Amino acid sequence: MKGYQLLMHFNTSGVDILRDVVECSPYDMASDGMVLSTAKQYVKLAHVLFGPADSPRVQREAIELAEERKLSIEYLQMVNKHAKKLTARGAAWKLRAELIAYEGSYEEADAHGKKRVLEEGGDTPKQPGVRIGRAMDGLRTISVTADQRRVTDLEKTLDAAIEDPDQPRSEALLEAFWNHVEGTGTGTGSGLIRPEYRTVIAIGLDDFAKVSAGSADDVIVGLSDGTTMTGAELINAALAGALGDKVYAGLFHPTAGPVNLYEARFASWKQRTLAMAENLVCPWPDCNVPADRCQVHHIDAHKNGGNTKPSNLTMLCRYHNGVNDDDPHRRSSKPKRGRMRRHRGKVRLITPGGRPVDNTHDLSSMGAMNLL
Repeated sequence: MKGYQLLMHFNTSGVDILRDVVECSPYDMASDGMVLSTAKQYVKLAHVLFGPADSPRVQREAIELAEERKLSIEYLQMVNKHAKKLTARGAAWKLRAELIAYEGSYEEADAHGKKRVLEEGGDTPKQPGVRIGRAMDGLRTISVTADQRRVTDLEKTLDAAIEDPDQPRSEALLEAFWNHVEGTGTGTGSGLIRPEYRTVIAIGLDDFAKVSAGSADDVIVGLSDGTTMTGAELINAALAGALGDKVYAGLFHPTAGPVNLYEARFASWKQRTLAMAENLVCPWPDCNVPADRCQVHHIDAHKNGGNTKPSNLTMLCRYHNGVNDDDPHRRSSKPKRGRMRRHRGKVRLITPGGRPVDNTHDLSSMGAMNLL
């Protein structure tokens, strides 16, 4: 088969390729020579096309038509680029089906997609404000977009007022929200909670010296609630008493990881705090869930004899804690996702192909092990 024929075969086999890619790790694909960003795009698109959908019938029929029309991966990426901007239930797959069936060139379909997204109101940049949606099925949606610190303080206020920890979080937060607004329920009152920072602040010795000396304008520290704080804000929080009566110091070894936390009273709280200081967000690649909302995870599974000690603990969000391969050698019908391991001192995902991969989230580079 000549080069042009190979190119045309690739260009007309988008669905077939993505159907196989859905079970692959992008990091293993990269180790085989593909550009990592391209591998991630392919796997992400494959999960959209063949993963769970809110409109399974539309999804199935659209994929069948795309295969019949022999659409390219590039065309399907264009389709998804527009469709993912629509957040109303069923709207994204409705637009995917429309663009897959569109009779015209790639450029004409692309222009049509832009037009349809604008018509559906899905391509406007976020602006601070409160938005209240229309009533549908007896429900309305309220959305608040504001400064990260004010929203995080509100989140902590609602978290502190949750009365049933076993209730799904979205439902529990809604109940706490109305209790706070109406002044009813446990722990409600006026104003936002200004909690002492059980939230972990990771700061290196050099930056701590700058903050202590009052030269804090250029210091940015990461917090385990998924936000950042300037050195000046850190000083203001300390002066306002928001950091509590004591300052706790975590000791980290460059290769062994967390070693100890001084001034802590209880081992379980101590170990969780060290794990949060090490990973301010879930360390799984591309995850952005803050450590405050993560679960403590045994790197070597406890059921397999893993010890509950700082170097064997990390924070993982609920989802990645569930998909982590605790038993990588056990046969399973599900595709392997890889597992967390401590590699050269830091917690990294080891892909099914054996490649260590870091989370590239900004806060991942601001945890304690990156400050040594």
